[in-house]
Order: sequence, then C-alpha cells, then structure tokens
Amino acid sequence: MANEYTYRADHIGTLITPAALSDARQRHARGEIDLSQLREAENIAIKSATDMQRSIGIAVTTDGGFRRANGAAVELDGGTLAKIEAAPLRALSRRPIKVAVPAARPAANEPFDRTLVRAAVVRQEIQALVGAGVDYIQLDAPGYADLFDEEGAAPQGSGPDELLQLDITALSKIDRPSHVRIAVHFVCPNKASPRQSETAKRLFQALPVDRFVLPMDGPGEDFGLLRLVPKDKLVVLGLVGATNPALEDIDALMTRIDHAAKLIDGDNLALSPATGFVAGGEVSESDQARKLELVAEVATRWWGFAM
Repeated sequence: MANEYTYRADHIGTLITPAALSDARQRHARGEIDLSQLREAENIAIKSATDMQRSIGIAVTTDGGFRRANGAAVELDGGTLAKIEAAPLRALSRRPIKVAVPAARPAANEPFDRTLVRAAVVRQEIQALVGAGVDYIQLDAPGYADLFDEEGAAPQGSGPDELLQLDITALSKIDRPSHVRIAVHFVCPNKASPRQSETAKRLFQALPVDRFVLPMDGPGEDFGLLRLVPKDKLVVLGLVGATNPALEDIDALMTRIDHAAKLIDGDNLALSPATGFVAGGEVSESDQARKLELVAEVATRWWGFAM
C-alpha cells in the first residue's frame, strides 16, 4: 500500500557537504581519483545523511544534494535526476524520498517559445522522478521574488504572466499516483502590499501543486498571505533558521504555528527550516542535526505522531 503521508516534518533538501566528500571532489578535479571513486564518496555521504534523517524523525528523506557539486546548475535532459539522484536514493532508503527540481528560467534575450521547451523538459524530469519511485518532488522557483517587486521588475526580461506559465507548463499533466506530492518552493514578502498580495493569490491559485514551501523565519514575518491559499493546498512553514546555529525556542515555534492555524486550517500546515543547509556558514553539521531534530520534535508536538 502506498504511503499517504503529509510530511509534517519537512526540509528544503540540501545538507552541509561533509568534509570527506568535499575532499573527494577536489581530488577528482585534480585527477587524483576517477569518477567511480567520487561516486563512491557520494554514496557514503548520502548513506550517512539518510541514516541521520531517519534517526532524527524527519518525515521525508533527501540525498542532501550531494550529487550536485558545490551548488552547480543541473543539466536536465528529461531524466537526469531520476537516474543520478532518485534511483540511488530509492535503493538506500525504504522511507519516502524527496528530490528538488530547478524551475525553468529564461536566458537573456531568449525567445519565450524556447524557454517553454525547457519547461517541457522540466515536466519530463518530474515525470521521470515519479517513475523512479520518488514520493515528494519540490520545484525550486527563486525567480518568484521578482514577481513581488513593487517596481514590476521581471526576471531576464520575461513578464510575470510568462514566468508563471513556465511553471504551469512544467507542472501540468503529470501522471502520478495519489500519494506523490508536488510542491513549489519560493519566497513571499513580509507584510505584503495589496499588489503583492494579488500576486501571491495568483500563484497560489494557478500552480497545479499540493504544497507551497515558504520561508517565514524573518523578523516580524506576517502570515497574512496564508488567507489566500486555497483550502485544498498545504503550506510548509519555514520557521527554523538554517544559517544561525542558535536553536529557536520550542514554545515560540508552537505559538507561531498556532497563529498560522488561525488563518489556514492547521491540518493544512507543516514545518521545515527556512532554507537548505549549505557549507561555509556558521552552522555546523551537528548544528544542522539539532535544527532538524527541533523540526521533528515541534511537528510531533503540534500534529502528533502521524507523518
């Protein structure tokens, strides 16, 4: 029987690259080890990451982004992520697995028709991930920040309607089992203006997804936009900071979820860190584990033990 989990304890996907894997990448770049040896180093790091997520109680497992060297762009061909990331992760974990997909974005001076072709490739990539047994697919859409620009700026010369159409193209007509979840991850503004609220409403209503993953860890974060989310959609509240090692107060997090639940049904909420974890900041691997453990504990306290 397929899972029908809600993934109350979620996370964006990326984890801090272990030192041993970073060293292996450098050695591969210098020609000291071959690709098979690098892949073995990645496998060891991913196995450790999946064990950590399982032991902490995170509801869905990722490979930490360890197949993607130093945040490099992923070259999609309609099946890359299914072959390189999903299949090995599925073999390592019996738990639900999650893979993040980069959104299609226009290049400078590129005809919109050409960008629509790229969006169709993203859709093929998502379909291939479903076929590879991925339970939860997250489309990363950082370009939406420009849609909320009060000056009306649009990324790479593409208008807001066109930008939204790219992701609708990528996310539409996906043949998937009922348990497979699809989310869009993007940043909403604090204390949105009427114009920004209208933009958020359009995004929430038009995108054919199950979940919205929204960073909300900023000071004075306003949850007002949650009123605009359709009743059949779920919001993942990114309340736990991923760049500051200090742990948030459990009671304060519970209170913030209580507040959000006054604007949207609490059954349509989940919790995550605000962003992915990346190397080079103040947060260590042990801090990362404590942050994820905090997410799992708060999720259990607020929603109970159901995943």
